[in-house]
Amino acid sequence: MKSIKSKEVSVLLIGPFNEPFDYLIENNINGLDIGQIVLAPLGSRKVVGIIVSEGSKKYPIEKLKKIINVYDINPIPTSSIDLVYFLASWYCVYIGLVLKMVLSPLEAITSPILNKIYKINLSDYPNGNSIDHKKITSKRKVILDYLSNFDEGKVIEDLIKDTGITKNIIKDMLKKGFIKEEWVKLESTTSPDLINESVKNNQNLKILNEHQKSAIETINVSIKKSSPDCFLLDGVPGSGKTETYFDTVQTCLDENKQVLILLPEIALTPDWQKRFYDRFNFNPLVWHSDITQKKRKEIWLAALNGSAPVIVGARSALLIPILNLGLIIVDEEHEPAFKQEESVRYHARDMAVYKALKASSPIVLASATPSLETFHNMKLGKYIHLTLPNRATGAEMPEIKLLDLKLHPPKKGHWLSPILIDEIKTRLIKKEQSLLFLNRRGYSPLTLCRSCGTKVNCKNCDTWLVEHRSDSILVCHHCGFKKFISNVCEFCGEKDQMQSCGPGVERITEEVKKYFPEANLITLSSDTMKSQSILTDAINKIKNGEVDIMIGTQMIAKGHDFPNLKLVGIIDSDIGLSGGDLRASERSFQLLQQVSGRSGRHALNKDDKGLVILQTFDPENPIIKAIAKNVRNDFFEKELISRKNAGMPPFGRLAAIILSCKSEKNLDIFASKLSREIPLFHNVKIFGPAPAPLHFLRGSYRRRFLIKSHKTVNLQQVLLDWVKKVKTPANIKLNIDIDPFSFM
Repeated sequence: MKSIKSKEVSVLLIGPFNEPFDYLIENNINGLDIGQIVLAPLGSRKVVGIIVSEGSKKYPIEKLKKIINVYDINPIPTSSIDLVYFLASWYCVYIGLVLKMVLSPLEAITSPILNKIYKINLSDYPNGNSIDHKKITSKRKVILDYLSNFDEGKVIEDLIKDTGITKNIIKDMLKKGFIKEEWVKLESTTSPDLINESVKNNQNLKILNEHQKSAIETINVSIKKSSPDCFLLDGVPGSGKTETYFDTVQTCLDENKQVLILLPEIALTPDWQKRFYDRFNFNPLVWHSDITQKKRKEIWLAALNGSAPVIVGARSALLIPILNLGLIIVDEEHEPAFKQEESVRYHARDMAVYKALKASSPIVLASATPSLETFHNMKLGKYIHLTLPNRATGAEMPEIKLLDLKLHPPKKGHWLSPILIDEIKTRLIKKEQSLLFLNRRGYSPLTLCRSCGTKVNCKNCDTWLVEHRSDSILVCHHCGFKKFISNVCEFCGEKDQMQSCGPGVERITEEVKKYFPEANLITLSSDTMKSQSILTDAINKIKNGEVDIMIGTQMIAKGHDFPNLKLVGIIDSDIGLSGGDLRASERSFQLLQQVSGRSGRHALNKDDKGLVILQTFDPENPIIKAIAKNVRNDFFEKELISRKNAGMPPFGRLAAIILSCKSEKNLDIFASKLSREIPLFHNVKIFGPAPAPLHFLRGSYRRRFLIKSHKTVNLQQVLLDWVKKVKTPANIKLNIDIDPFSFM
């Protein structure tokens, strides 16, 4: 870390700023570094920021304000500062807003974690009289004798544990002045050496195959050399990717380096955490939106001071400043959940690759179905390809059958084909488990009136309300608006004409209960698994054989290993195969292959391997056929050719400008003004403005411009120069989305 020698410094403040401000350092403050966190005046406010360089010398020294406070915290690592500037530049956002995300939670900086400790109170004994001369009970003497060995004091938990004395006696001694309590800054007590020792004594190591060992050896070389290599860990579902990268985590711990692991959804972590603990005998620090503010402070400080050996979290964990980063792992790297679609829009996977480069640490992108961008980078040689072609258990891949619903239709008003029903019966007889997959929450995606045809829509969005019959409500899955189910049409007033159209997982569960009333069922979706504890309990029941049939959304499609699961039935394989989304076919293929990979992962008998049944009305669809034939690479190659011919990513670049406003008239006026200033630029095409596919969302109207360019174009500069030409009114929200994932 570069030291600051000048008394004039440039400070980047959190907030809507792109340039640092110059300040003076007090004469009594010495030895500051770049990345030091400070509190500085800004007008009438006090704002947190970091020192990014010596002062610019642009202003007379007498006009500079002084730094108010230098926080007693490690400086932000250079790699994190580099990430702040690059992310802001790439995604066209204020540098200070990205810094705010890095320094979140601010309370970890401005109000350090304090702990209450207890000490002997010798203030009444100025001559240093021994506590032995004081008339006290034996229990009180135990406390005093114990505390006399610890000048720094002890927390009450240690005091009670080590002495066996009750909390009431301690409170009484405090009241009578025998002991005193103090608040001290909490320092991390996690020791990498202790962790490494616990790992070395671990007996839960799994036997790895040659492909896994080869991948581990290759990654380990980069860890030990601090080489920023990017690896694609590409393995079929069940190939042991997690166990493979766990071994590289161990190498990193042996090197006394820290590890960052990114998971796409926090729903993956209960089972993942258990596997981690079984392997390492300690729990990683888990970072996500549901943890308490106190826990966020602890994790953030432990990462910055180097005492957190392994941090695992969702995409926001990428921005945690880590002192001694030695390895980044992005699990299920293809997942759309890594792209943040609100506020500061960024893709955590892409920024993780940059962070690893700047930290001189390797990064592992793990997936059974890599994104086309990652697959393309691997083909170009930018990423090192590590393959795990076989299941870690030795089981064969499942047999996949296409079930043409035109030839084998379900009963009227039902959704399961007789052939799929017969296969479920067979599994029940064999005491084996079945999984039915449908990526639709609730009971039904649409409710309409049979009398007048009116569809029940959300009042805040241009979307249908989804029926959740178990709760007797209709819900908007975009804004959360709810209303009770009614049998009266609000448009024509007719009674008993409201019709539920199409199935969700609740409706499939209802149908399965009719066919198999004695079977033990469980429905897994974000509506039923409302907490980690509920999800963990459900997963344990499945693994313990207490569940016969699972019905679930994408929550159950990935990251889980159920030893007795032999049948996967995909209710509607055609969902998502069409539409205007650039990545629709890619996402559909990835999701269907992931859920197919749950079947038969431990079936070692070739005659009893897993089975996957895909119900479809379009068995000739290229995606469906590619999954059935298990020719992933052929599908990817064809998709890449299609993208190349269209000049789409990864061969071209896309961006979007999304405008939103409560007033549709004002929105169209501003969109027209912006349209008249569209730049003429070689190799850049701009389409729009046009209503977004969801043109009314959360109470605001929306318009979009779609920008397509050659890869050599500085697209960010083109967009910034364009939008600066028209002043954006306060009632208009303008968002620039670089490399958009959602086209809604």
